Amino acid sequence: MRVYRAERILIGAIAIAAAPCLAQSDGNAPLVLELPASTRALGLGGAFVLSAVDNDAVFYNPGLLDAARGAGLAVQRYGSSSTLGVLSAATEWFGGGLALGVQVLSYGAGGVAWDDIPDDANDLLSRGSSGASELVGSLGYGREILGFRAGIVGKAIEQRLGGERDATVAFDIGVVRNLWGVTLGASAQNLGWGLSIGGGDLPLPSRVTIGAATRSRPVGPLDVLVTTSVSRRRDGEIIPAGGLEIAWWPIVGRTFMGRVGARRVPGDGASPVTVGFAFRADDLTIEYAFEEFDAPGAAHRLGVRWH
Repeated sequence: MRVYRAERILIGAIAIAAAPCLAQSDGNAPLVLELPASTRALGLGGAFVLSAVDNDAVFYNPGLLDAARGAGLAVQRYGSSSTLGVLSAATEWFGGGLALGVQVLSYGAGGVAWDDIPDDANDLLSRGSSGASELVGSLGYGREILGFRAGIVGKAIEQRLGGERDATVAFDIGVVRNLWGVTLGASAQNLGWGLSIGGGDLPLPSRVTIGAATRSRPVGPLDVLVTTSVSRRRDGEIIPAGGLEIAWWPIVGRTFMGRVGARRVPGDGASPVTVGFAFRADDLTIEYAFEEFDAPGAAHRLGVRWH
């Protein structure tokens, strides 16, 4: 009974914390909080693999941080106009796990007013005349509590637009549990105060996400993994996503992976289908992911992870 009571308390806390943010007006910033933070997740339609121990968990569900390990670096280019950089690392600490993450986005905005900030990734393919950048630093901790894996991430957020700058703080909370060979998770993200820049007050792009993922399971000579998630954004949009990863290891310690994902993309001009590839050699993984947009151009992402 104590375990299920703890589950209700944690999930209730997520709902209560998210409710005020989900009730705010349309328009939000910064965009970097809505872009893919994981090369693997991008190749899988944006659905993070909850059954993994990736260090990129700091960007998705803090409940995974108790077991997250390793370090990684990724760079994504949107055509020739904008660049996204992501760095993350996680290690064991104080009976749980400690993780650090950094996200940096640089682009050219169309002007210096708040409505010149890009609404979606499709806008990053065109270069505006005003230099702009967004920076998010994340620090999180997770551990097991009463049979559940729970965690919290604090964020320092900075937005620069032309000669203006504003900063704020936010936090994420999450809970994860393994049931019948499937990892289930729930998280609330980007909960905090918005930004005042370009003559406007913009709330953060908060969201609530539930997800599930299997572990890699052998199917003949291959290993197969399935992951899925559903997010509710601050503006009320429901975003389902899911992906399939197939791995083949002809030699022990040398694994080739192919990924394909699908997602709902309301009005942002992106293709609903994403793809990715990876090669793992012992503790080193090299990854690639691709997404296409309606505007001329596409986004290519290359990442390296060390386990």
